[in-house]
Formats: sequence, C-alpha cells, structure tokens
Amino acid sequence: MKPVSKVQARAEALQVLGLPPNANANEIREAWRKIAFHDHPDHTDGDYSGFSDAKSAYDFLRKEGMTRKNGLDSSTPRRPRLKKRVIELAADEIKACHDLLKPERALKDLSELGEPDAAKSARESSDHVPDAIGCFGRDLTYFVASSVCEGSNRVALPTSVLSGYRKSETEILTFRSKGSGSGEIVIPDPIRERKFPGAKSVTIRFEADQHMRDMFELAG
Repeated sequence: MKPVSKVQARAEALQVLGLPPNANANEIREAWRKIAFHDHPDHTDGDYSGFSDAKSAYDFLRKEGMTRKNGLDSSTPRRPRLKKRVIELAADEIKACHDLLKPERALKDLSELGEPDAAKSARESSDHVPDAIGCFGRDLTYFVASSVCEGSNRVALPTSVLSGYRKSETEILTFRSKGSGSGEIVIPDPIRERKFPGAKSVTIRFEADQHMRDMFELAG
C-alpha cells in the first residue's frame, strides 16, 4: 500500500470510530470499547452492520500499531505485554469432543467438588463441549455455549492447548451442580497439573456467547 493510500485508510478507519485523524491510542481503544458495547448485536436487535464496520476499522488500526500504549524508550529492554486472545475450535476438534462423550470415558476427577453421588442420582446428566478457548499467557478460559444442568454434568475439553502437541489431546471432566443456568467453574490445581500441561489456571464458563468472548479480548 502506498504511503498516501495508507494515510487515507487510517483516516477513514478513525472516522468509522468517530475520531479525528490525530486521535491517540487511548482515544482509539476507548472509542472501540464504547462501540463494542453499545453497538453489539445483542444490544441492536441483531444488527451487525455498525459493529462489523467498527471492528474492521479497529482491527486495521491495531495492525498499523496505532492502538499501542506509549511505553518506555525503544532502547530500554522491557518484557512483552501479554495479550488476551480467543481461539475458535476447529470443526474436527469439536467433533472429537462430542465423540469422546461416552459414559465409559467419564473421569471422576471433579465429582468430589460437589455433593456426593451416594445413590446414583436420577437427575439428568448434561454433556458440554466448548467452541472457543480464551488464552491470557498460561491462563485458559473455555467458552461453553450450553447451560449448566442441575445434577451431573460432563464436559469434554481439548487439554493440550499450551503443550505444542500436533495432535489435540482431549479429556472428559465430570462435576455436579446444585443449580442450573450460567456460571463458571475453576479446575482445581491437582487436576490442572495432571490434565492441562503448561496451564497456570483453567476456567470453564457456561452460557458463553459471542459478546462474552468479545469482552474477554477487550479486557486484554
């Protein structure tokens, strides 16, 4: 892209965000946060037009390096700033999770976290599969669209996100819930250390929609 064209593209992207050509990084990030919240399809009866245009403009400015905070002199060594990102699971990864959800594959690692399963409760079990994973350094957040079911729940999770394995490793975890709906659970350290190589923390969020994922990335 020619210099003149690039300058014009930056100005147009800023205009989409409602900003002047001399807007700084803080103003760009703040404008995007407001638009991401107020113009999100959840708040506009499903209208994606304004949100999509603003996101494209912000993504362009971010690639151009116009959203970075002013830091120390470039000659001063500094640690790279961690960024939050959301990884959308591929169709084959989601299928592998669904295929793994068979009664004989369930683990009992999380069953001890809730009420005891004394007499094989007759409550309906609910199976869950994530469709995206949020990463912030070595902290993992699994986004699950389905709701927690009262009673027994099973969730199939790709566990080798940080290990660098070419082949995705998947495990089933089970837990019990006294209620239903949205919410999150934090994987206990002993299970995390055994099942999620390299992870510092692991959280599973239920009823996680696109808006929650967007907010996760914006918070970074």
